[in-house]
Amino acid sequence: MLAVVLTMTLGVTTKFAQIAPLKAAMLTKSWIGLLAEVDQKVGVVPELGGTSVGVKRFGPELERRTLCKRQFERFFTATQGLALADKSDYPAAKRELVETLNFAGKPRGPNCNTYALLSNPAVMMCVEQLPEEWNVLFLCVNPTERNLERIAAAERDTLTELRALLPTEECTLRIEASTVAALAGSGEALGLSPLDDGKLWFRVAP
Repeated sequence: MLAVVLTMTLGVTTKFAQIAPLKAAMLTKSWIGLLAEVDQKVGVVPELGGTSVGVKRFGPELERRTLCKRQFERFFTATQGLALADKSDYPAAKRELVETLNFAGKPRGPNCNTYALLSNPAVMMCVEQLPEEWNVLFLCVNPTERNLERIAAAERDTLTELRALLPTEECTLRIEASTVAALAGSGEALGLSPLDDGKLWFRVAP
């Protein structure tokens, strides 16, 4: 059902596809609201002995979910900035000015594209695509999913689909460090290895 709704919202029919920044921004805005709604619910957390607790305040995933919230907000700002830049008279120049797409001291906006994986849970991402390397700057999973195994599987599937699009075998696929920190999957499970001591980038194994 979720995939059908996303297909209608994003206007795409394939499972993994490039989407317009504006559509990504619209959906992310709704995800930010869903994240707040889900995390404020009271429910049973087995990891805490089956006690009914406020998930937002006491859940074992509090730190990661907090990082996800920040990523959603930055992803929304980034995709909204790209959408506004693309409507301007000088899109390439305006894309350079999108502050939330400035990573490692470089403006990444001019070569960024947004993608969606229409799975359950659904995933959206922003990728800087250069001839010799593709950089995943954001990777966001639908916040209504709370099962870590399902989230990690969606993350893995997304990276697999993206790797299949690399222009050459020599092209490197990397993920920005703050995005890695918000992932549910382990580095080993996702095939990640730290570059520059993991301060800025992680490499995705072939």
